[in-house]
Amino acid sequence: MMNSQPKAVILACGLALSVIATSAAAQVAPPPTEPAEKQPTYTPPAKTQPAAQPAETKPTAPKEQEGFTARKRDRGDAQDLPTNVPYPKLAQPGPDGRIRRIRQLPDIAAMRSNPNIGPKSVENIMPVIYARRYKMETAVIDNLDLYWELTGGLIENMNMGNINEMGRVADMMKPLVPEVTLSQDLLNRNLLSRVQGGMNKYIVNEYKKAITDEIQVLDGQEGLSEVMRFVLEDSLHEARLAYQGLMVELMNDVAEVVEIAGIEKSSDVQALIDAEQEPKTTPDEQFAQIAAFDELFRNLSYDEGNAILSALRGTREFENLSPTIREINVLHDRKKVMDAMESIIKDGRTGEELHNSVKEERKRQQEQQGADG
Repeated sequence: MMNSQPKAVILACGLALSVIATSAAAQVAPPPTEPAEKQPTYTPPAKTQPAAQPAETKPTAPKEQEGFTARKRDRGDAQDLPTNVPYPKLAQPGPDGRIRRIRQLPDIAAMRSNPNIGPKSVENIMPVIYARRYKMETAVIDNLDLYWELTGGLIENMNMGNINEMGRVADMMKPLVPEVTLSQDLLNRNLLSRVQGGMNKYIVNEYKKAITDEIQVLDGQEGLSEVMRFVLEDSLHEARLAYQGLMVELMNDVAEVVEIAGIEKSSDVQALIDAEQEPKTTPDEQFAQIAAFDELFRNLSYDEGNAILSALRGTREFENLSPTIREINVLHDRKKVMDAMESIIKDGRTGEELHNSVKEERKRQQEQQGADG
């Protein structure tokens, strides 16, 4: 018998996952249907004289509902993806031996590992990266109080067995979670092919599954609760990156932005101005800066914080282009892209060709033609 705590956690997991659709959801096959013990004998109905049919009318196509656009269904099949091609795994151990959490968005990190994505693809991807960041910045600024509460210890300290609390948190998160993941977004826009996008999703899901598997093994009885906590935290990854980017951008020019915002210089606002500094270039030092600066920023009221961040974006040369975004580097030492369509991966020691995207695609097309013929 399962005790009430795990039952509550499982129910809460289902509630949150139904709301936070952007997290990589596991595909669970339904249990097989048991055959009926006895099937009734089929008796065909008596033949009747067909009634006179009305004049045939040509069916009309259903009208498309306003605001709706059809999306191709993603089958999620991994069997026809080049998963056997060697690539750098995202799940790597940290100093403590546990899998290191990637600070970068996993969908972006996966593009470097993905053997099918080269620099030509990045040219088309970058506008979407900027657009998603701007949209997420807007969501964070407009819901700054929610973001502060969610990332200020609410998820970290919440009881995952409390279904009511889980439902409240899931509702709070809705404005801060994108409708679809970046990989799926690029697939929907046809900026990644089915193989490119499918492989990217596979690499991301592999990374997240490695983390959740590790949590369940190492955290014992608390494993299920900690998996759910990871899912919630992970769902806010894009929102957190947008917020941290705003903090880095702001800390370098607080005084001017406060003047533009036109707000009163309260003691908390003045403390923020006094903390103005140039961002460090090394990641660890910069994240320490962000943490210290963020602590001061959270002392502001919602109106003060909202006004400052809104004014900050107005100081950019192009308001919708965050200066903290860098062009994605999809290359590594074993990945050489020959042109827009062809990528080749070779063994670093023997020089053996392990993957050629053009050859693989031709082989796939030939096999498909053979099956169709």
